[in-house]
Amino acid sequence: MATAKITRRYVDAIKPTEKAFVVYDADVKGFGIRVMPSGVAAYIVEYRPGEGGRGVSKKRMALGRTTELTPDEARTMAQSKLASVRKGDDPLLERETKRREIKVHQLIDLWEKANPAGRKTGKPMAERTRVYTLARLRHHVVPLIGNKRVSDVSVDDINDMIRRVTSGETKRQEKSKNKRGRIIVSGGDGAARKVASDLSIVYGYAIEKRIVQTNPVATARKPKAGKRNDYLRSEHMAAIGKALVQLEADGANASGIAILRLILITGARPNEIEALKWTQVDLYARCLRLTDSKTGYSIRPLSTAAMAILGRIERVEGSEYVFPATRGDGYFTGSKKLWNEARRVANLPDRVRYHARHAVATLALSAGQDVASVSAIMGHKGPRTTLSTYAHVVDDRATRAAEQVSSQITAAMEGRQSAEIVPIENAKAV
Repeated sequence: MATAKITRRYVDAIKPTEKAFVVYDADVKGFGIRVMPSGVAAYIVEYRPGEGGRGVSKKRMALGRTTELTPDEARTMAQSKLASVRKGDDPLLERETKRREIKVHQLIDLWEKANPAGRKTGKPMAERTRVYTLARLRHHVVPLIGNKRVSDVSVDDINDMIRRVTSGETKRQEKSKNKRGRIIVSGGDGAARKVASDLSIVYGYAIEKRIVQTNPVATARKPKAGKRNDYLRSEHMAAIGKALVQLEADGANASGIAILRLILITGARPNEIEALKWTQVDLYARCLRLTDSKTGYSIRPLSTAAMAILGRIERVEGSEYVFPATRGDGYFTGSKKLWNEARRVANLPDRVRYHARHAVATLALSAGQDVASVSAIMGHKGPRTTLSTYAHVVDDRATRAAEQVSSQITAAMEGRQSAEIVPIENAKAV
């Protein structure tokens, strides 16, 4: 058991190792510092509750990070906690009990402030995703169960919340704080599914912090994700392409036009193209090396058409982005507005940018491209995700293949020299 005189100089000099470790103070028994492999260090106090003795398991209570407290402040806090233990109190139990009294809307605020790392990625949620997640939580969860105590929320409460979001009870439109902006809150199965997933993440954090013991969302009846049936078909592509040419001739923003064309050609997620940096563009290897995509580091192959679009773009001095913003140091975010104008011109009011992504996968699979290659184009975690998302396309291919094989075998059985391929009349046209 490592011990040392915990001073400011000692804290500043402490170094992390591959495993977490604790250093105890030489003066105050039970007071110490826990250092994580990541370098995060926090003051802790250990004690045996009740009557104490070696038959009672120790409890460890975090007092605060070394960046938040001085050694003297932390030592004083530890001495205060240890004094209350000698009086028969259990400070950690009291803290956990108090936390369980917080309400759902307060738990959401705690999660927002903590911005914890995800279990799969090991890093905090991307800022844009985090903004959308918090918006859904506050527009749907808070009005329905926000004032319930977190420990009182049951599976029935979650099922009722999902039902009400699905039915559109929280659906609304209103003006936002931004000039000419509007807040549009939608309902339906998709919104309910996302809200349930968001709240489950927040309750997962609450379990880690011992605020609650169970996640009521885990066993709730959540709407199942539907298959990707909507996408841009060939005639839609032609109409959008023509609309972009018209908008370009009318003086539309060149970055916005290029972004939309790349989304249509590559099948990349809209924000992946909008936020694209020059360091992520490898024209020599004909690929994009996305360092922070939805699935982490991702390599996307580039076609000749995509290469040509990127090759015509001039770098803006002082900006790391391929499509820098017209104002400020960020990247251009106006492609959605331009898309809305393009779909109006093309008379496609229900087509969104994400339909272009579905179109690329659907066309590739329908053309007979192998699932692994399509998975790489889409930036999925693996072929299993592609198969799950676009199962209807793969099933359609399998049906056509079965029909072809059956036709050939039937022809052979009947003694015909050439096997006639019988087309499926109801096969989806892509």
